[in-house]
Amino acid sequence: MTSENDEQAGSSTPGNGPEYERAALSGRSWLSWFWLVPVFAAVVVLGLAWQGLAERGPEITISFNDAGTLEAGQTPVKYKGVDVGRVERIELTSDVSHVVVRARMSRSIEAYLSTGARFWIVQPHVGAEGISGLTTLVSGAYIEMYPGRGREERHFTGLDVAPVLQPNTPGTSITLLAPTAGQFIPGAPVTYRGVDVGEIEGSALARSDKQVEIYAFVRSPYDHLVHPQTRFWNAAGLDFSAGAQGLRLRVSSWEQLFAGAVSFDTPDWALGSPQSAAGSRFQLYDSRAEAMLYPQGTPLLYHLEFSGNTRGLQNGTPVELEGSSIGEVTASHLIYDPHRKALYTEATIAIDASAVRVSGQPQAPTPEHAAAVRVGLAALVDEGLRAQLVSSSILIGEKIVALEMLPGAPAAHVQQVAGTAQLPTAPAANVDDILRSVQETVHNIDRATAGPKLGHSLDQLDSMLTRLDQLAGELQPETRSLIESLRATSDAAQRTAQAAGAAFGANTGANIDLATLMRQLNDAARSVRELADYLDQHPEALLRGRRD
Repeated sequence: MTSENDEQAGSSTPGNGPEYERAALSGRSWLSWFWLVPVFAAVVVLGLAWQGLAERGPEITISFNDAGTLEAGQTPVKYKGVDVGRVERIELTSDVSHVVVRARMSRSIEAYLSTGARFWIVQPHVGAEGISGLTTLVSGAYIEMYPGRGREERHFTGLDVAPVLQPNTPGTSITLLAPTAGQFIPGAPVTYRGVDVGEIEGSALARSDKQVEIYAFVRSPYDHLVHPQTRFWNAAGLDFSAGAQGLRLRVSSWEQLFAGAVSFDTPDWALGSPQSAAGSRFQLYDSRAEAMLYPQGTPLLYHLEFSGNTRGLQNGTPVELEGSSIGEVTASHLIYDPHRKALYTEATIAIDASAVRVSGQPQAPTPEHAAAVRVGLAALVDEGLRAQLVSSSILIGEKIVALEMLPGAPAAHVQQVAGTAQLPTAPAANVDDILRSVQETVHNIDRATAGPKLGHSLDQLDSMLTRLDQLAGELQPETRSLIESLRATSDAAQRTAQAAGAAFGANTGANIDLATLMRQLNDAARSVRELADYLDQHPEALLRGRRD
């Protein structure tokens, strides 16, 4: 037994040591659910990072005169309210004259970062054109972007103010020429018969340095109203005019008073012609009246010669044909004629042919229409049409050149003088002549009443009236007795007639003649009574007679 145990113990190990039974090892995976959480987080982070890199667009620089309230890392770049970028850095240029804003843009907007893109700062602003940017009081300032089309660009110059119009707004841009820019500011309205149809975009000095170019935009569909014959005028402020129609005062709205406004109008006959192309240039007039006076086509030029005082005749003096405005005076000069040893005023007038319609012809500024008007004026001159310088207003003494038909005027015709037609003129009894005549009349009356004879005549007249009054007082008692006698006579005649009628009856042969006699007696009695009543009321009639 002992020997068996010793064999088993000795055989348990190699050599002399005991041998042991091998343990069975089970396999276990090194991957645990615990490690899936950080792996998933890492994948999410990598995905977000990849998405950010995928959406990360280019960096651009925008130069501004002032950064305002922009903040690096906070201020967004927006387009139509959507964030398309963010400001990363704000720094000054090397000469510290401008501010450079570095912004990281979204890849979705990269295709529109071209030469036509615009950038400006949106922040609260109060001006004559109104109040804007109030929402930034809460959200803070931001940079507004306008996408562009063109060559790729990464460096931009920001606008100091927001553009008046969006670049893709349909419409037509035009240029207005004026002596000065006036009070027009960007955003001022352009109106057509009181309706806003466009805006003023800005102004700049023209290349000639003699005029100012005002850039205007007329929105679609109203741009079809702009034609080469369209007239533009300043519609802001006070429009005061005085003429043959009297005094006129037009006051604009307070918005137009501060921001300015431009209005325009187009003749009805011109609306059928092609509209003006973009970039067309128009003259800007000071008022509607001035704009409508200017000839729409080639004007008809005539010379006039006036003698005597021509005060008030100057450039711009209206020319009227039978009361209708058809042109204006373009030049006037005082000339001395050594042969006649006299002074006269030579004036040149420009007549708008389109202001006169010719029967059977369309109203349009064509050479044929102008020729027909010229022929018509020549025919009217043969019939007595003459030019006169008259006053259109007594209050301000404004003069006009009136072309009027004068019956019985001496024969005259249109003459050609130095290549220009000359219309015959005639003197006019204007307000100055009437006032001069009244002044002379008053002077004559004053001279007649200033002498001693008038006082002596008035004394004699007063003395005569006094005597007549005394005489009427003396006759009044006698007049009373005369009136009573007349009344008594009338009563007696009436009683006699009644008694005679009763005595003869109605059937006698002499009744017919007696009736006639009775009527005569009654009429006589009635006349006597009326005379008595009138003398009772007007005793002075005995001296002066009866006055009906």
